[in-house]
Amino acid sequence: MSKMMLSFDVEDWFHSHNLRGGLDRNKWDEYELRVQRTTGRILDLLDRHNTKATFFVLGHIADRAPELVAEIDDRGHELASHGYNHELLYEQEQSTVRSDISRSLELLEPIAGQKIRGYRAPSFTITNWAIDILDDLGFEYDSSYFPAATHDRYGDLNLESSETIAPVYDRFTEVQLPLLDAKLTQIPWAGGGYFRFLPYEAYRRGLKRIRRSRDCVFYLHPWEIDPDQPRVSDVKYQYRIRHYTNLESTERKLEQLLSDFDWEPIGGNV
Repeated sequence: MSKMMLSFDVEDWFHSHNLRGGLDRNKWDEYELRVQRTTGRILDLLDRHNTKATFFVLGHIADRAPELVAEIDDRGHELASHGYNHELLYEQEQSTVRSDISRSLELLEPIAGQKIRGYRAPSFTITNWAIDILDDLGFEYDSSYFPAATHDRYGDLNLESSETIAPVYDRFTEVQLPLLDAKLTQIPWAGGGYFRFLPYEAYRRGLKRIRRSRDCVFYLHPWEIDPDQPRVSDVKYQYRIRHYTNLESTERKLEQLLSDFDWEPIGGNV
């Protein structure tokens, strides 16, 4: 039976790279923090369905709302790292990335009371050298890679295995995100905007196709169930569409997804 692994990237609306061009990075600490309410709704939803998940928490959120991170942990979910600053990895120096990830661990591990095992790169911008940094820092897995996916931000890896749970080093594993095979291309099918854009039944059918032959990973951001979040107009039209489409229906679709499939955290499978 294929494994169905559920994850959430805990960041807020103003962290999204879709909106970065219309916001002042230096004012992050001044923007309204809505992630406590949205993540709280997700936690309640998971409780109702007796489901546990992996929460990749941004260090900036752990800094501003440590009580939220503690609640995620107290309710029995896996805490993992999403880095601290939510910058694209391949646009930074390797030393900066190492410092960013280490800073997130300094915040998350005291709350978890144990070693943080997993990482997800901001906007899935993983690189081969970042994997080496993660391995050196003691992580056991990364879940950032869409194999063969075309996207203007996603990173790339040289992996020998096409399996969802793909060994990289002796003690390090890449948990790849799924693609749906279409006639002429492969479509990312792991959640996020792809989940929001499609009718639920179409997404469910695609997920059932994928799970016949491989394990599946699903992800969502708390801001994706927040239709009342501030609207940023001074960004490219394509980014506004990516960010704001179907926010009002995503929570309902997530509840249906939890009803239709049995989910588990990532960490228990690596």
